[in-house]
Order: sequence, then structure tokens, then C-alpha cells
Amino acid sequence: MAATPPDVPAGLAPLTVGRPSPDVVVAAAADAGFAQVGLTLWPPDGPLTTLTADAAARRALAAGISASGVAVLDVGVVVLEPSLDLAAVARLVGLAAELGGDRLVVLNRHRLPERAVEQFAAVCAVAGAAGLAAAVEFMPYTATRTLGEAHQLVAAAGAPNAGVVLDVLHLYRSGGTAADLAGAALDRILLVQLCDAPAAAPPPDRLRDEALRHRRYPGDGELPLADVLAALPAGVPLTVEAPVAEDAGRPPVERARAAAAALRRLFRESGISRGR
Repeated sequence: MAATPPDVPAGLAPLTVGRPSPDVVVAAAADAGFAQVGLTLWPPDGPLTTLTADAAARRALAAGISASGVAVLDVGVVVLEPSLDLAAVARLVGLAAELGGDRLVVLNRHRLPERAVEQFAAVCAVAGAAGLAAAVEFMPYTATRTLGEAHQLVAAAGAPNAGVVLDVLHLYRSGGTAADLAGAALDRILLVQLCDAPAAAPPPDRLRDEALRHRRYPGDGELPLADVLAALPAGVPLTVEAPVAEDAGRPPVERARAAAAALRRLFRESGISRGR
């Protein structure tokens, strides 16, 4: 059972705690008081989890999630690229649905825009058949670099369950600001990933390393997070994705507690309530 009743109206992203096994991520989230959790079951540069072929392990994980009091929010990551296997996507989607997740995170590495649209539409169809949304995450070092390009991909795919993952670090590192979060496009933002960082960006060839290893906990940097929170509709789910290099050697539960404490402090100091 959760050591702390969930009091953080947000999710814990696996990257924050070093992407350990799903059961460890869930336990850390529950201990820290997070209400939700994301699960990386298909790393962008790794194989699809063996859970899709192990019914007993799936049942054990599902039972652990149920006992923890933490809900699964998002599952990832599907990578749009020439070698994408839609049958593997279907296995991931089935696992996500079994664990209670309702959002599939998608990353675009396909350099041919027309093929990226076709693949994303196909992924949306597979996800939609199981009742999941599919949300593309823009990153300045991928084929979908900005919030505007993410919305273009979603519009071109034409799927009702398509949307966007808004990572605050990627928003600012791609030249965006909270002022870009306005109008009908907000309806397509299905997940917001929070972290902090220095205001000054590293060189372009270091952006990926910063995103994967050198973020700060929300409120511990110089990004205008309160402006982003104020611009978002109340119902948009939040997660903390903040891999802090200085904490890389700490146990996942300690990193989760640090992330939760930072988020509580940010909510308190910004005066913005994010109840769900």
C-alpha cells in the first residue's frame, strides 16, 4: 500500500527516478504521494518490454498498481521511424490498457513528413481501438521540434484521439513561451511534463543530454513555470519529468520524494491549485 496517501495531484515520470523497472517506479510514486505515474515500457532506444509476453508478470504488476493507490496515466514510448512495427505498437497498447493507462506517448524521428503523418495516424488508430489517446511529444532535437510542429502533425493525422505532450523544458528550449499556450490548440494538449532548468540553454548538441540527465526539480531553476501553469486548463494532467544529475546515485524513492516536495512547494508559492 502507499506509504503516504496521494496528495500530489500529478504523476511521476520514470525518467525522474532513472527509469527503473515499472514496479519500482510505482512504489516510489506511491511512497512520495503522487496520485499518478507514467511507465516507460518501450524505451526509445531499447526493446519493447517482455511484459507483453508474460501474463503472470503482467498480473503481478497490475495487482501492485492496484494496491499502491497510484493510477497509471501515460505509457510510452512509440517512436515514429521507418522500422516501426505496428504489431509491437498493438502489444504495447494492449498492455497499457490492461494496466489502466489511457495515453500513449509518441516520439517522431521520421525525417519524411508524409510518412510521419501516415505512421502517426496508424498509431492513433491502434490506440483508439483500445480506448487510448496518442500524444506526440515535440523535442528540438527530433523531427517534430516545436509546439507548432506537433500541432501540425496532429492536424495532418486527422485522428480524434491525437494530441500533444507538452514538456516545459522542450517548450522553452525550442523557442516557445507560455504565451504560445492559448486558443483552441490547448484542447490538444493531453499531458504536461514539468521540470526546471537554467534560463540559458546549452549548445544545440547538448540539448538531448540536458533533457535526459541535467534537469532541475520544479521551482529549483529559472524557467517561468508559474506562467505555464496559469495558462493551462485545470484538467490537463501534469507529471514531473526531472532527472537531476546530482541525484542520479540516490534510490528511486528518494528522488521521487524530492520531486514531490518540489512540486508541492511550487504549487504553494505560485498560489495555483492543481486539484484533480
